[in-house]
Amino acid sequence: MITIAVHCPNIGKQLWQRLQEDLAHLKPEETPYIGYWTSKGQTAVTCRFADADPARNVQIYYVASSLTDFIVSHYELDILKRLIKRDHPSASKEELEAILDEANCILGGRSSSQLSSEARLRSKADIMYTLLDYMSTEELLIIDGFVRFRLWKYQRYLRRVTRLAADSIRRKRAHREFIALLKSFVELQEPRRDIVHIVVRPNGLYRILDRDFSLVETEYLEGYAANLIEHELDVEDLLISALLTIAPFHIVLHFPREWPVTDAVETIFADRLEYCPGCRHCEASRKAIATILANRAKKS
Repeated sequence: MITIAVHCPNIGKQLWQRLQEDLAHLKPEETPYIGYWTSKGQTAVTCRFADADPARNVQIYYVASSLTDFIVSHYELDILKRLIKRDHPSASKEELEAILDEANCILGGRSSSQLSSEARLRSKADIMYTLLDYMSTEELLIIDGFVRFRLWKYQRYLRRVTRLAADSIRRKRAHREFIALLKSFVELQEPRRDIVHIVVRPNGLYRILDRDFSLVETEYLEGYAANLIEHELDVEDLLISALLTIAPFHIVLHFPREWPVTDAVETIFADRLEYCPGCRHCEASRKAIATILANRAKKS
């Protein structure tokens, strides 16, 4: 048997209910007895396991899994706040909240961060393995102390997440400032061409055409950079650089609005931009996009 002590009766009752719900799918003979009592502001949840293996190990596994989810939902937010505050003591409230939001996005798989696809599984695994090791030998688990002093590997990983989140926030802020600067530059720039058309190429880059749909030569899209597409160049930056050099008065995009390159382009060139309602060049772009997506699927 293991006794799980919680300092707050309300949290203790939530833990007891969580265990009851998470273990409800087990057969009666496989389910450990879950008890609950409270006294003098302290709450304890008791889990009585089977005496023999492997039933005991199975029961410990399911209780540890439920406890892992409980720790994430009840303790993780405060841990993240503490780690962020420690690393950024002079940050404003808005900056701290931005880092916290980004960290939660990484953990929730909603970020472009390299950790986003694995962060939640990795963080929960750190808790789970520590719990399994502890519960296999101990009879008392003081959950607040366990989270603070035993889950050092979990907290170290969360700190890595918060630091990545802070870096991401800094990059996003710098990008916004840079985009605003480019927008101001475009507004002051004297146009050199009256109109250009942009189509998508099957290699992921873009082609710029003039009013007669003849190729506009540019080193950013047709020269040396085009040979480096395999090295994960930012094609949006290449397109923006080409457009800044060409300085058109009017830009017609021959691809769908949802194609991801358009956000920064729309912000920088604003009223100079329009989408073609449909033509043979739009059809060529759609075929090119289909090729790009097919190639990405093969690589993944």
